[in-house]
Amino acid sequence: MARVSCPNCEAKAIVTSREKQTNGVSHLYCSCTNSKECGATFRVTQSFDHYLNPPVRDTQDLAASLLKSLSKEQQLELIGIS
Repeated sequence: MARVSCPNCEAKAIVTSREKQTNGVSHLYCSCTNSKECGATFRVTQSFDHYLNPPVRDTQDLAASLLKSLSKEQQLELIGIS
């Protein structure tokens, strides 16, 4: 889980609610935990950028699709049975 910091005092902040805008973009409503000296409430926009590693299921589907495009002989050769 990502940590949210207050933009004013840089103390830890708590996410109080989340409002989904689109797939991959949300507004996070936050409260600063430094209530004695700051106490700010603010909104952060969170967005998905890209995968560093694709989900396992996507990788499996891609591999299966590539295997299906090969002839039976090529498939057997690939797994070492020829």
